[in-house]
Amino acid sequence: MKDDPLRLQLRKELRELRRGEGALAPDRIATCEALVRVVGMGSVEQARGTLREMLSRYATEPHGDIRAYLETCGVGLDGATLEKRLEAYAATHHVDQRTALRRSDRGADKLATLFRDEELFFRPWGHLTMYQFGERVLCTITLNMDPNSEYRPPAVWVHDELLDTLEFEFGPPHPRTGYVQAKQYIDSFRLDRERDWLFKINIEWRMGVWPQWVLATQLADPRLVAKVQTQRNYMTEASITWGAWPGGDTPYDDPFLSFPI
Repeated sequence: MKDDPLRLQLRKELRELRRGEGALAPDRIATCEALVRVVGMGSVEQARGTLREMLSRYATEPHGDIRAYLETCGVGLDGATLEKRLEAYAATHHVDQRTALRRSDRGADKLATLFRDEELFFRPWGHLTMYQFGERVLCTITLNMDPNSEYRPPAVWVHDELLDTLEFEFGPPHPRTGYVQAKQYIDSFRLDRERDWLFKINIEWRMGVWPQWVLATQLADPRLVAKVQTQRNYMTEASITWGAWPGGDTPYDDPFLSFPI
């Protein structure tokens, strides 16, 4: 049903946020419980970053309702009060202030629906694959993002060693999703028995909003397990470690298994 409690709460907070004074600073957003929880995933800064990202997404629609809401909220237009921002919007888009307010109202309504439906706010996402055979590990890092997003290249460490030669080159937008994609292969590392973890890769991708990460693994050795952990500092860590061995002690000294030829 369209007017469920969450959507109504998001719309209410979006309109309250628009009435705030000054720039769209974190302290204005901090009082918006649903926006911080749903849009920011618990982070005020991420809620703010997501709203700014939405302006980039809708910048190509000069008369669009969502752009009108964001600009009258203080994203992309200056103004100490809502009245001043409405004046600035009317002057910029050559309309009267009543038209500006109507567009802004419709924009708040549309954003509430988008956020309620968990569209992930056009969030960038990465796909990390780890393929183990014998002592070798092959990793593939795939980045996917909206071409209108401000891109920041990721930093990648393997076994705590920074890989400073990786270059991610994006192709054309996908015909269905509109996202662009870049891919890198890492195939020069092996399992290390001397460490607490046998293999570890860390990726720090500081985009305007937190990227999502998907981990896929194919491990030939049944003694091994893979795990992934993400942090709020934009860091994602994936590792291969020893797992359980039902029925007895894990045979740690046996050679690492590979796939049959």
